[in-house]
Amino acid sequence: MSSSIISQWRGFLHLTVVYVMLCLMMTNVVRVGEGEGWEDAAVCQSKLRLAVTLDLGEGVTMQLNRIPKGTFTMGSPEDEEGRFVDERQYEVTISKPFYMGIYPVTQDQYRAVMGADPSRFKGDDLPVENVFWNDAVEFCRKLSEKTGRVVRLPTEAEWEYACRAGTTTAYSFGEELTKEQANFGGNVGETSPVGSYPKNAAGLFDMHGNVFEWCSDWYGAYPEDAVTDPQGPCDGIFRVLRGGSWDIYPDDCRSASRYGFEPDYRRDLIGFRVLLD
Repeated sequence: MSSSIISQWRGFLHLTVVYVMLCLMMTNVVRVGEGEGWEDAAVCQSKLRLAVTLDLGEGVTMQLNRIPKGTFTMGSPEDEEGRFVDERQYEVTISKPFYMGIYPVTQDQYRAVMGADPSRFKGDDLPVENVFWNDAVEFCRKLSEKTGRVVRLPTEAEWEYACRAGTTTAYSFGEELTKEQANFGGNVGETSPVGSYPKNAAGLFDMHGNVFEWCSDWYGAYPEDAVTDPQGPCDGIFRVLRGGSWDIYPDDCRSASRYGFEPDYRRDLIGFRVLLD
């Protein structure tokens, strides 16, 4: 056998070995949303968390983390401190994975899409606030048009599911919320730069405090039976807000806490976060 043929064979064999090794490595990567539960989320943080980065233009981007499908208990138990009567527990199934913004929409992101910034507290990395519900919906429409992807507000169920990230406690961090974990109760006196506090198990920041976040639902009573992908009432007076804010007591920042305001209401403690199907 000639030396040239031997060299070609060795090269082919080397490439084959490398290919097989790469395939074996890929089978060990944990991918959020592909059959695993929240128990694997921490592993994904150190290996690979599937995420999407949207280009908003003007050098501004937005990262959204993949949230796995699953079933959870929405609402709060009757003995949870600070609980309201509108938090009756029921079973919710999220039937497909989705992507959630890791931060509430920031002012530089909002300006890149809308060309304006209504916020009282100014700063590129501060969450946009003082926005109407319709403003948030219009942001989603324009960003969808710009990126060719379906960007929208989360439903109330999707929001709580992503906030809890597998937890059943009052907060995603446990039964209490501290000033080291979130901006709430006036302990800062204004909004904080996004990402200033610890993230939850889904890799999402500021799910408690900083700014309230608009959801797509009309505010209404929860159903009594289990529901898959609930969308909320067909109509109503108030739109749902979640998460609490920089000027709100910790009880109102709980994972299950619900607020409702008119869509044309705005304040310096109301912002939003977006979802990508």
